Amino acid sequence: MKIRAIVIGVAAAFLLSGCSSMPSISNPFEQPSVSETYISQFRDVPIPAPMTSTPSETLVTVAPDGSKFGLESFSGRVELTTLANVMMQNMARQGWKLRGSSVGVRSVQLYEKAPHYAALFFRENVMNTTMDVWVINGVNVDILSLGYDASGSMDSGMGTGTGGFSSAPSSSQVTQLSE
Repeated sequence: MKIRAIVIGVAAAFLLSGCSSMPSISNPFEQPSVSETYISQFRDVPIPAPMTSTPSETLVTVAPDGSKFGLESFSGRVELTTLANVMMQNMARQGWKLRGSSVGVRSVQLYEKAPHYAALFFRENVMNTTMDVWVINGVNVDILSLGYDASGSMDSGMGTGTGGFSSAPSSSQVTQLSE
């Protein structure tokens, strides 16, 4: 009887010591902290730590000046409204100006930080939330003023009043009729 009690005691000690080294199981319903951020592809767009990049849905291009633009996709187990609010705060800290937003099952936030624009698209799925971050370069207004007239020749865009596209001759092309 004594030997049996000693064997059971030693077995229990081994079991208890083995359980202490097991990793703890996290609560699947607990919201992770979104206050910690990291910088991913776009240097001035902070991403909450629970969100991880999805390389298969990401396309980022480097401009000649070294700035990056394109799409980077993220997913994580964060509630959509919490993520949207945190991104609003993080983007404002980086100097982005919120220009518009829409909240719903699919939400969007539009930002401007000259000469760039950012659009954040949020989508809540059954198991996680996805966030697509688009960063694009602003449009050079000088390029928009150039265009082609109806004859196919280059128009300087001066004096047309139509944003550079004209079917009527400009004032420099009008000839004076003599009587």
